[in-house]
Amino acid sequence: MASKKTDKATFNYGGVQISLTKSKTKGAVQYGVKKKAVKRGVAAAPPDDFEGFEVFQAKRNLDQKLEDLRAQPDVSIGTHVWNVDGDEEVPFIPTGNIYLEFKPGTDYDKQRDLMDELGLNVIEIVSPEAYRVSVTEKSPNPIKCVMLMQKKKIVAVAEPEFVTKPVTNNFAPPTGRFFATQWHLENTGGAIPIVDIPNAIFGASHFKRGADARVKEAWAFIGSLGSSNIRIAVIDTGFATDHPQLRGDGTKVRNPFNAANRSADASPWYQTADGSWGVFSHGTSCAAVAAGALDAQGILGAAPNARIIPIKLDILSDEAIKNAFEHALLNGADIISCSLGFPKPVPLSTYVSNYLNKIAREGRGGKGVPMFFAAGNANPASNNVPRQISDFAAHPEGICVTASNSLDERSDYSFYGPNAFLCAPTNGNDGVGITTATIEVDDRGRMMHTFTSGFGGTSSATPLVAGICALMLSANPNLTLSQIRDILRQSTDKIGGGYNANGHSPYLGYGRINALKAVKMAVGGQANVSPTPASQPPTTTTTQRGRVISKFLNVRSGPGTSHPKVAELNQGDIVSLFEKVSGFWRIGQGRFVSADFIQVIAGNNAPVTTRRGKVTSSFLNVRSGPGTNNPKVAELKQGALVTIHETSSNGWHRIGDKRWVIGSNIQEV
Repeated sequence: MASKKTDKATFNYGGVQISLTKSKTKGAVQYGVKKKAVKRGVAAAPPDDFEGFEVFQAKRNLDQKLEDLRAQPDVSIGTHVWNVDGDEEVPFIPTGNIYLEFKPGTDYDKQRDLMDELGLNVIEIVSPEAYRVSVTEKSPNPIKCVMLMQKKKIVAVAEPEFVTKPVTNNFAPPTGRFFATQWHLENTGGAIPIVDIPNAIFGASHFKRGADARVKEAWAFIGSLGSSNIRIAVIDTGFATDHPQLRGDGTKVRNPFNAANRSADASPWYQTADGSWGVFSHGTSCAAVAAGALDAQGILGAAPNARIIPIKLDILSDEAIKNAFEHALLNGADIISCSLGFPKPVPLSTYVSNYLNKIAREGRGGKGVPMFFAAGNANPASNNVPRQISDFAAHPEGICVTASNSLDERSDYSFYGPNAFLCAPTNGNDGVGITTATIEVDDRGRMMHTFTSGFGGTSSATPLVAGICALMLSANPNLTLSQIRDILRQSTDKIGGGYNANGHSPYLGYGRINALKAVKMAVGGQANVSPTPASQPPTTTTTQRGRVISKFLNVRSGPGTSHPKVAELNQGDIVSLFEKVSGFWRIGQGRFVSADFIQVIAGNNAPVTTRRGKVTSSFLNVRSGPGTNNPKVAELKQGALVTIHETSSNGWHRIGDKRWVIGSNIQEV
């Protein structure tokens, strides 16, 4: 049976909707009699064995090579390899077998007619209405076959059988001579060596055990150093893209860009007034903190497997700034990290501010791009007057990062203000600097790739948070910007003091980032909430009032930055707070504002509405407990509304007594 070529496929599998992409370079064959290697010239390397299948690579003409192999008498199956979420490193091979389950009461003749229509061969009768079948030469490919069957009214379940290799639950943490120098990833409270001063150490008096971002524990929880599918755009003054930490395996750097002259030259070189040449090391260090590749010495970033889009912005003009952020948007950035700012406290132009709104609204296919901005340093300012956050870091759609140190204190150089969202470990006060990549020019004018233990400022804190966000998206790539903000807000550790009734400090934001808590919450698609008894009815308050604390605040038509802007509020405006939804306050019909910039006026502590959710998959299994190992008790259809009473630690929502659904297929409404 001829069938239309299918390169991408979305279908229901195991009660949820999954998406697969056909590999452009990999195929698999299975031999009928005796397994033998694919002929030289077809495979560039020894083939991987997957339970009788051999995976081979072909840089070009993959379809033709598969057809040639299928024609060989000893080949029983030749198939394309499929990838989940585009991850080429994890092949899923269709075996040609399909599990097929008809709806109860389906006439046997109708069952047989469908199987005959698709050329399917029954290999096992599971029940009167359930079968394991295999495709034949008359059938479409198994993926196409499944998609066709899932459209039939008489079919309850149609799922392809795949073969892939298992992963163990054992995660081997990075090692190396200087791994322990990166206290911001794990702070043991002990002395550490200094990478750029031979035989020198930072003494234990500079450290407090646990004053770190919990990154090492986050790696162990997700079982990896992050996904290579995640791209972090780092906007800075230039990058040594051939530094080992940025080069990695040669595929880390993607689409370098110079925003001032719209070229691909993102190098760190600059010419001084006397005609000599120097290098900016700042961008290289920032990119390495976020996603530096693991090297032989054990130095690495927060998300070592993530890709980097290096964007050079060494001139601040509206056009250059727009070029930089536009490049990130058009080249698929999942995260933006920017540790730059204006030399004086000026606001962003309306043109630039509006474009950042566009990034937050349209990036990542409408899910929104998280933009992390450094709060800025050098407090008190030159006139000895403490300086508040300005320009990029003050943008309401950005996530402003301030600084804490290796003793879990706030770094007193950081700018501050109501826009401070969270803080992250870096240098400051009696704490020590961050170990990362850097560059310098030697006496002969050559650029040297080196390392330093002296990087710091909010410049270092910001890419650290961006790297942790990459771990969150590795755990759950479907998170929206609103969910990312919620998770970061609720997963922080409160250090120091000065927090208001909303848990916010102008110096530390909502607290110090905790990567372990953040990735745990990301797995469930949202932040955890305290359990609410099922018998407790939803309650709503219409008497709470709040005050706008940012210079201006966008009012949107829904609870998230992806919704259109419908109005704007000014600092000091008083609004009614009807309910809180996904980190936004509803202040009227179809009018929502970010809770980050609303100070609840004391005197009314009435509860807010119980959460509600909508099913986003075609159908969703309801189980008796929070996990797929629990029995199925019901099924929900797409669009069904549910009440969310509590969320388990593994991301399942309780929607009733002994009724649980996986949170990744529920959208809060």
